[in-house]
Amino acid sequence: MKAVVFQGKERLSVESLPAPRCGPGEALLRVAACGICGGDARSFFQGDKFTGERRIPGHEAAGVIEAVGEGAARWKPGDRVALAADVHCGTCYYCRREMFNLCDSLAILGKHMDGGLADCMLLTKRILDHGIIHPIPEGLPMLHAALSEPLCSVLASHDDLAIAAGETVAVVGSGPMGILHLELLRARGARVIVIARSGNRLARARDDFGAGLTIEASREDPAAAVKAATGGVGADCVIVAAPSAAAVANSLQLVRKRGRIGLFGGLPAAEASVALDINRVHYSELRLVGNFSYHPRYHRQALELLASGAIRADKLITTYAIEETEKALYDIRGGRVLKAVVIPNQGALL
Repeated sequence: MKAVVFQGKERLSVESLPAPRCGPGEALLRVAACGICGGDARSFFQGDKFTGERRIPGHEAAGVIEAVGEGAARWKPGDRVALAADVHCGTCYYCRREMFNLCDSLAILGKHMDGGLADCMLLTKRILDHGIIHPIPEGLPMLHAALSEPLCSVLASHDDLAIAAGETVAVVGSGPMGILHLELLRARGARVIVIARSGNRLARARDDFGAGLTIEASREDPAAAVKAATGGVGADCVIVAAPSAAAVANSLQLVRKRGRIGLFGGLPAAEASVALDINRVHYSELRLVGNFSYHPRYHRQALELLASGAIRADKLITTYAIEETEKALYDIRGGRVLKAVVIPNQGALL
């Protein structure tokens, strides 16, 4: 099989490797499509704590079950399935309380074990027992099903923030996750304000995805613009979907009293300590909510939402052959694409 092999900072190759065989309790997935996460791009350009280990990255995979080992009765050859990133332990304090994304031994496909940027992927017993795998709804293309994993985290964050129809939500960041927030908020009837530093990305948010108001932070004061658009009150909710310490600190000025702020993305380790106006939090009774990963139920919801057509997947996706994976990573860094999806098996399964 062909597989992308990550070998360290700015080092990967596309290699011909023996296809895995499934043993008892395992299954073999023939991959149709695998999205590239922003985390994959950060690992490639910056390295990570796993740098130095050869591994097949990718945790946004969709494909067809090709073979099933003895005891893996849940699936059968021919089943179309999509995967999400997390593999929990099932026994720790958090797993026993169904807070699986906070598992003390959480493993991530493509980091702790080989992932989906390959023609085939072995679904081990651990993945089948404690990972996130759901059937792809009839009529949903597998290419679109590869968006289900990033959409999970967006769905979960909106529930955590209790976003309701008719509320004004400011999304800080207009990259792929910012646009997914915009798409879901639009579908749920919220009024969306998108804030970013890139005029080109804001134009795309406005012209292609219907953002009601866009604010270019490098040209105007976002807090003043949000106040002007909300009668001096501020947004009901702010979602920080940009890896920026300044964006986190400034989010407190965008939100109304008793408003909610979702810290959707992590920050680079060197910028993780952020000075916040705690008096603003205290006297305005702000709610700061960390949003990380998701309960497995959100994966099924994401697939159903994509199947409904509420999320316009075609507008988000740019496809690449497996040999073009490195080009896709550079396109992501350059902001030339929203969602890069690699097509293994020469696209034969799509």
